[in-house]
Amino acid sequence: MRLTTLQIQSIKQVAAEVLGDQARLMLFGSRVDDTRRGGDIDLYVAAPVLPPQAQTQAKLEFLVKLKRQIGEQRIDLVFAPAPGQPQWPIHAIAQQTGIPL
Repeated sequence: MRLTTLQIQSIKQVAAEVLGDQARLMLFGSRVDDTRRGGDIDLYVAAPVLPPQAQTQAKLEFLVKLKRQIGEQRIDLVFAPAPGQPQWPIHAIAQQTGIPL
């Protein structure tokens, strides 16, 4: 996993502040492969279901707070689909290849 201890701690702290203690995070994508270089930080989050507008607000707040702590990074935040919502390929990839933080 290509994240520093500080980055992991910051991600967890901001997630708890913005999404609540019940939010579960997984890192997926290129940062889980130690042999690769670069790449954005892809995070998959399973949290209590939020209405679409609240989810968008939470995503923005999470990204702003996290970037203030770890510096300018490309970060993608993907929310798990709500019950009854379609699951896209990105959801399956994150669930299959992700590493819990």
